[in-house]
Amino acid sequence: MVYKKIQNEQGNYKNQQNVRFNVLEANEAYTPAGKNVGWDKFENLGEALTAYGLVYDPLSQEVNP
Repeated sequence: MVYKKIQNEQGNYKNQQNVRFNVLEANEAYTPAGKNVGWDKFENLGEALTAYGLVYDPLSQEVNP
């Protein structure tokens, strides 16, 4: 699988500086520069999160009454 982290204020993952990210996951990524260019290959999401220094920390989904 290939992975890419994208900074996003509403992301489900954060780093040690509390910056939030989303992580994209795909079998293959076709970009204008070529197949998988700009994406990182890992065995699974856990390995990608470790390499990126991210932990799962979703924002709370508060429901307004």
